[in-house]
Amino acid sequence: MIKIKRYLGVLLFSFTLAVLIPGHLVFAQGSISGSLIDPNGANITGLNQDVILVNVATGEEFSSRTDLEGNYSITGLPAGTYDLSFLFRTAMYQSYSEEGVVINDGETLDHDLNIEWSINLGTIGDDPGMLAVDMLRESGELTGPAPRLFNGNVDFSGMWVNTQNPDFSSRQQSRPPYQAWAAEMEEELRAMNFQNPGAYCLPQSAVMSTDGFPWQIVQTPDIMIQIMEFVTPGWRQVFLDGRDFPELWNPSWQGHSRGHWEGDTLVVETSGFNDYTPGFGIHSDKMVVTERYTRPEFGRMLVEVTVEDPEALTDSYTEVYEHGLVLGEEILEFICAEGNTDPTHWEQPIWQGRP
Repeated sequence: MIKIKRYLGVLLFSFTLAVLIPGHLVFAQGSISGSLIDPNGANITGLNQDVILVNVATGEEFSSRTDLEGNYSITGLPAGTYDLSFLFRTAMYQSYSEEGVVINDGETLDHDLNIEWSINLGTIGDDPGMLAVDMLRESGELTGPAPRLFNGNVDFSGMWVNTQNPDFSSRQQSRPPYQAWAAEMEEELRAMNFQNPGAYCLPQSAVMSTDGFPWQIVQTPDIMIQIMEFVTPGWRQVFLDGRDFPELWNPSWQGHSRGHWEGDTLVVETSGFNDYTPGFGIHSDKMVVTERYTRPEFGRMLVEVTVEDPEALTDSYTEVYEHGLVLGEEILEFICAEGNTDPTHWEQPIWQGRP
C-alpha cells in the first residue's frame, strides 16, 4: 500500500511539473455544439451540411456536418477566436455567418445558430428540399437495375430530386480553392448581401445537377434534354453525337455541353461560361465543369461534378450529388417574370455576379 501511494505521488508530481514548466504546458481543447433555429424558435431539420469554423489567428479550418434533426457539434478546437459560417442556403433559409466566436481552454460552448428566412419568407411547402423528401417518400423504395436504351447505354430518363444523403455533399457547404484575387472578390460580393439570383429571374447555377429543384431528363442516343422546374431558362441540352465545342461561342450563362461515354458513365463537359454565372462562386470565363453521371440502380443517380479554372482557382475541386427518382410527378409551368415585383423593394434591384 505504501509503494502504491508513493507511485501515485510521483505521477501527480510529474503531471504538475508538465503543466507548470514552460515548454511542457498542457491545454485542454474546446468544443462547440448547438442547433439550427428558425425565426419561430424551432429546429431546422433536413439540412445535412457543414458548419465551418476558421481560427482567426492561424487560419486553420474545422467543420462538422449537421444531422438531419438540425444539430451540430465540433470538437478538438484549440483555444482562440473563430469565424463561423453555415453556407447552405435554400428558398426557405438564408446562409449564416458570425465573427468573433471565442473558444476557451476545455470549454464546451453551447451555441445555437439563428437562421433567417430566405426568399420565400418561411412559406410552408415552398422549399424544394422539403418537397423532395415528400416526393421520395411517396415514390417508395425503387430498386432494380438501371434501364438502358436500345443501343445498350444507360438511360437516365426520369424525374429526379436532390437527396439529403450524409454520404454525399453539396458544393455550397465549402469554399472553392480560390486564388487571392478571387477570394477577396467573393468577400466583397458577400458583403453586398444579394438575394438569390433566381429572385431576379436569372439562372441559379451553371449546371442543373447542382440545383435543388425537381428536374426531368429525356435522353436519346444523340442528345440529353434536361428540364428543371422553378429556374430560368429551365432547360439545357447536352449533345451526345460526338460534336466538338463551337469554334465561335458567345460566353453564356449555361455554356455549351457535350457528352461521351466511359463504360456506363456519361461524362459531360461544359465550357463557354460568362464570368458571373451563379452556382460556382467567383470564376473566370475559362471555367470548365465536368459532370460524371452514373445510375447504380433504378432509383438512384450520382453526379460527380469537377470544376477547373486556372485563372480563379489554385486547384480543381470535386463534389458528388445524389439524386432520387420520383414517380407519378411532372414538371410544372414556371414563368419567373410574371408578377415578380420583389426586386423593386430591395436595396439592390439589379443583381450582379461581381462587385
